[in-house]
Amino acid sequence: MSAGALRANTALVALSGLVLACASGATQTVTNREVTSREARNLLTQEQLTATNRDNLYEAIEKLRPDWLTSRGPTSVTNATPTVASVFMNGTMLGRAEHLRDMRVTDVIQVRYWEPGPASARFGMGHPRGVIELSRR
Repeated sequence: MSAGALRANTALVALSGLVLACASGATQTVTNREVTSREARNLLTQEQLTATNRDNLYEAIEKLRPDWLTSRGPTSVTNATPTVASVFMNGTMLGRAEHLRDMRVTDVIQVRYWEPGPASARFGMGHPRGVIELSRR
């Protein structure tokens, strides 16, 4: 093999490794497992929540992921009532996002946001703005 071909093959192998590394996405460790950066944007750890120096969970989430709490307008053409995310803990619905104002940041170990499609599959129909799932100590 010529020196030029060898350099081209070496460059190709290096480029392939770089592409695979980028495609896998960045990861972070959460409760003894790694999550991708895509999954991490829908997850808040206790460390992240505590670092906000907020007393209640609503304010901490509002600072870190305000889009989880925003109403996206009317649910449908026939129902003009704006809705917000539902809040679940241990498979039980606690209420709407306002319920988070009554919970302390130190009461949970992690908070996960489920977008409407996956939320319907996991928690049942009726969550057009998604679900905020709390994992308690």
